[in-house]
Amino acid sequence: MQTMWKKLLLLIILFFVTIEWIVPGILLQISQTGNDSQSKDAHYVKTYEQSRHRFLSYEAELKTHWKSVRHISNTIGKTNLSTDVLWADANQKKKNLVILTSGIHGIEGYVGSAMIDLFQKELASRLNPETTGIVYVHAVNPWGMKNFRRYNENNVDLNRNFIPDWNTFSLNSNRNYTELRSFFDSSTPMGNSTLHELGFLGSLAQVAATSGTGKIEKALLTGQYNDSKGVYYGGKKDEASTVFMKNLYEQVVGSDYQNIVHIDLHTGYGPKYQMSIFASSSEKMKQAEAEKAFNYPNVLMPDSKDFYVTSGDNTEYMYWLKKQQHVDKKIYSTTFEFGTMGNDTLSSIQSLKNTIDENRIFWNGSTSSTTKKIVQNRYLQMFYPTESKWRTKAEKDFRQAIKGILENRGVPLTN
Repeated sequence: MQTMWKKLLLLIILFFVTIEWIVPGILLQISQTGNDSQSKDAHYVKTYEQSRHRFLSYEAELKTHWKSVRHISNTIGKTNLSTDVLWADANQKKKNLVILTSGIHGIEGYVGSAMIDLFQKELASRLNPETTGIVYVHAVNPWGMKNFRRYNENNVDLNRNFIPDWNTFSLNSNRNYTELRSFFDSSTPMGNSTLHELGFLGSLAQVAATSGTGKIEKALLTGQYNDSKGVYYGGKKDEASTVFMKNLYEQVVGSDYQNIVHIDLHTGYGPKYQMSIFASSSEKMKQAEAEKAFNYPNVLMPDSKDFYVTSGDNTEYMYWLKKQQHVDKKIYSTTFEFGTMGNDTLSSIQSLKNTIDENRIFWNGSTSSTTKKIVQNRYLQMFYPTESKWRTKAEKDFRQAIKGILENRGVPLTN
């Protein structure tokens, strides 16, 4: 009998050690996988400050080809951080304008910064400065970029905040989120990672069984406007960053340029090693037609099965401006979405979990430093992968996609 109790006690101790230390240790190690990038690739930086310093150096570089280059710096609210714009005007005839915007989802600004750096170093000099201008926008959401969050200083998802008219917009448009709010939000600190993993999967299974996975997806992607501490919160009015960017877009659309190409840079959604061109809902081309036109293998158009529409999207706002003020202008505004997780079921579940967990840690903290580190590592890899293979492929996709779009939209690159 004594031997049996000893075995039972040993099993209890082993179970406790497994739950408390072994599994969390394994999860922590896994959350760091892919962290093999060595600072050889100068396109990728580690901090907002490094990125901004490099961005500002482009002004002198641009002036070697463009006579008129201006730097616009806008401090956002009380953050003491700025969104920076470099605008190089065509030297003679204002025919084409190329705009690259980054960091509307703060943490995604690091890959956006890398792609702007690539464009500046490899492609900008191949544009015709006599007829073509350039606008670069660094860190639309500087607080989110500095603090490695998707949201801004007020927890607002800025790409759900570009509402043309708040007076006519319904803040209660996302009823799916309201119904599933208890699943997305928690008011308690996160504890042991092993128990949390099991608890999340149980909760997900219950919600999926009663509401369906489609309802979860719709609740998140379209944006919500009631829960200020929730995920994908779109706010209730224009954020300071949005006011600045709306004004900039109005200047762009109202300029003398007749052909405007706007690329907004994002990370997260889509196949892991294949960047997606995500078109506006205003686009008329079909997917197969667009892929051929842009010479690119993954273009999501309104007829694509994975296409979705969000409220308050900044590329949609560009088209709204065109319809309201300048119907004669040629405007092409699109999103480059660098997939990081994959789009299979397991990847989608992990992406959902990372999003919910990061928000919970931000608001409520964690009783375990290991759990907090796991969540932070996963969130970073979801938006700013450190894997060399991923970064190399992202650069390759960017080159192919932007060349295809510029050629199709009548903005030639010299050899």
